[in-house]
Amino acid sequence: MKFTVAVFFCLTCMTLLFTTEVISARLQLRCQCAKMYSGKPINPKLIQQLKTIPAGVQCKNDEIIATLKNGQTCLNPEDEWVKKIIEE
Repeated sequence: MKFTVAVFFCLTCMTLLFTTEVISARLQLRCQCAKMYSGKPINPKLIQQLKTIPAGVQCKNDEIIATLKNGQTCLNPEDEWVKKIIEE
């Protein structure tokens, strides 16, 4: 009886772990940027990190995520000032 309970418990834990992994994998198959920043150009000195994500299976758009002191902002890769920042 104890062996049956132990096996059932192990199988339940493995199922939960697998389900959690599948859900987290599905969540990553989306675009990171829901909205693009469309204000004045951002001073490159204020950008702490710039992350570019090319278009692919997860998202049909190229995405550029700038990390600023107050959080992250998605930049429009078509804007000229964004292209200049990427080149630098």
